Amino acid sequence: MAAPVDLELKKAFTELQAKVMDTQQKVKLADLQIEQLTKTKKHAHLTDTEVMMLVDETRMYEGVGRM
Repeated sequence: MAAPVDLELKKAFTELQAKVMDTQQKVKLADLQIEQLTKTKKHAHLTDTEVMMLVDETRMYEGVGRM
């Protein structure tokens, strides 16, 4: 009688472990994306700040596509 219950518990436990591992991977991916987007935001803010400090007559060029 104890063997079927143990098998069910073992199966449920392995399924739960798989879900935990999957969730941990998703959290790590989300953290990496947040870190990357934060860096991009900071870079854009710094660029915007530098461009705003330039005199209106300053010539600037915008990159277009790949060369």
